Amino acid sequence: MYPSFLLLFRKSYWRMLLRKATWAEAWQSVTRVHKDRRARQHVWRVVMLALIPMLALAYAAWLIGSGAWIILPFLVPLLWWRSRQAKADNQPLHIAPQPDPVHRVLTDTEKLSLRRYFADLALLYAGMVARAGSEGFLKEKVLPKGAEVTSRRKYMELMKSAGIWDRMASVDREAMMMADGHWDWARINQVALALEPLRLLRWLLQIDYYLPLVGQQLKGDYAIAYTLLPAVDKLLAGTELADIESVRMGREAADVFFQRCLAEGISRGYYETTDDAARAWAKSVAGSLGGRQHEDFVLGGKLVSEASEDEVMWATSLSRRRAGFLGLVAEVMESGKVPEGNFFAVCLEEASS
Repeated sequence: MYPSFLLLFRKSYWRMLLRKATWAEAWQSVTRVHKDRRARQHVWRVVMLALIPMLALAYAAWLIGSGAWIILPFLVPLLWWRSRQAKADNQPLHIAPQPDPVHRVLTDTEKLSLRRYFADLALLYAGMVARAGSEGFLKEKVLPKGAEVTSRRKYMELMKSAGIWDRMASVDREAMMMADGHWDWARINQVALALEPLRLLRWLLQIDYYLPLVGQQLKGDYAIAYTLLPAVDKLLAGTELADIESVRMGREAADVFFQRCLAEGISRGYYETTDDAARAWAKSVAGSLGGRQHEDFVLGGKLVSEASEDEVMWATSLSRRRAGFLGLVAEVMESGKVPEGNFFAVCLEEASS
């Protein structure tokens, strides 16, 4: 009971409990509990997570009713001391020289400079994505007479005030300077793809505490850009940054997901290949996992082997982009240096024609 109560005093516990996506992911698992043991385990963990505050209140009520609360002023310091002592006892005693860590450990100076770089990059992506959302809205909606659209001016001023305007790729600056309502659908859709790197940057900067698997985040949400822009000062002044090992684990997880979806796509004939070995590998992977409710990867509420062509191809593309972006992030963090020159372009050159 005591270790569970300690969670109530951890910021990470409340961030996970109050995270909207935690409950959306739990609901996806609820739809699969009758056929997937992984879903049952996930739902059970979420239920236990939610029960801790209620159990704590019930226990506190029992203490008050029984009169045992009188010993709390003496018991709490004792438990705190025992917790610290247990942590100290678990620390290994290093006598011989230790090998260098597998992953590079950033110095405080490197961490702060890299965090500012990634924060600037997140601001760039957020501004471009928000503009794409505005342009998409203007394509689909008819504004009331006399209404004025200010997205262009607002986001340009934001980029300039944050000091990133001159570091943007020329194609991005040109896109941002275009009059409101003048983006075509090709540009809107292409910039909307930046939702994935923006989502990853939010996690890297620990704005979002947890990064789910690709199969749990198939849909993009413009809100991740809109909610970031009003808090620019807080974004740029932050100090938290995910460690290199977590970034590499995220990249590896995305790459494994990509390999599974690619194998499914090749085995179904969505992707052409003249490599017999690649076809044999794809057939083997798809055949060994297809229909296995407890083992195959999940896209939303379906197995990869049960998903439609559009779902498989989208998950393949999304996981490839996630693995690629996190791979670039890991390289930058391993170097410990902020990349020189301008940011790479969010818009593709052909989208500007």
